[in-house]
Amino acid sequence: MSTAHYTQLPPSYDATGANQQTPAVTGSDGDDVPDDFKYGVTVGQSDLSIRHAFVRKVYTILTLQLLASTIVGGYLRHMDATSGFLLRHVWTVYAAMGGSLLAIMGVFWKQHSHPTNAVFLGIFTAFEAYVLGAVTAFYSTSMVLQALGITLGLFVVLTLFTMQSRYDFSQLGSILFFSLWAIILVGFVQIFFPFSKAFDLVVAVVTAVVFCGYIMYDTHQIMERLSPDEYIVGSVRLYLDVVNLFLAILRILNNQD
Repeated sequence: MSTAHYTQLPPSYDATGANQQTPAVTGSDGDDVPDDFKYGVTVGQSDLSIRHAFVRKVYTILTLQLLASTIVGGYLRHMDATSGFLLRHVWTVYAAMGGSLLAIMGVFWKQHSHPTNAVFLGIFTAFEAYVLGAVTAFYSTSMVLQALGITLGLFVVLTLFTMQSRYDFSQLGSILFFSLWAIILVGFVQIFFPFSKAFDLVVAVVTAVVFCGYIMYDTHQIMERLSPDEYIVGSVRLYLDVVNLFLAILRILNNQD
């Protein structure tokens, strides 16, 4: 095939790209890494800025949950008619526990759907606050404050220890799981066959130890197993650990009184 009739040379690559500059893709933090590349499968595999944002969200939500529970619980405690109302309407506590269970199922069901999971979170926290208020209404104010202070102190210490440690706390999972079910079984038996005060103290101490372990385990898990958009699930897991530790310490103090 003859090419004699082609008189014009094709444009050079340099010529076609001389006046076209590809805009630089930068991340939201002003660096050269696009945001999409900062996200990993889990929080632990993501960029440092993503991890920090995740931690802020988890502990901000957790703080709001604890504040809401404290305010509602304190309000119920200081109402003179609360104890009498609860004794006459025990079903309201069981209804709140059932509502709390359904709400937390909603949180995990819609864990990737915002803001639906936040709505379930609010409902869950409200029910839990009512249950806590009902439980603490039968304890002295000084005992409740002591239990609250000890719980928050332990939570801060255990959280800092876990975040600084290189130990793989996921190894505690099976031990904690079976220990928790043993505690649940003992509690179920106690409903029908009440234990002595000494044995109840032992159960309360074991329960406190188990949930101290769960604080370390869940703190490790939310950083190493959860994805960056599962911060509400992370806050719920820690909230349950704190609440159950608080109730266990309250039982310990009550048995020593």
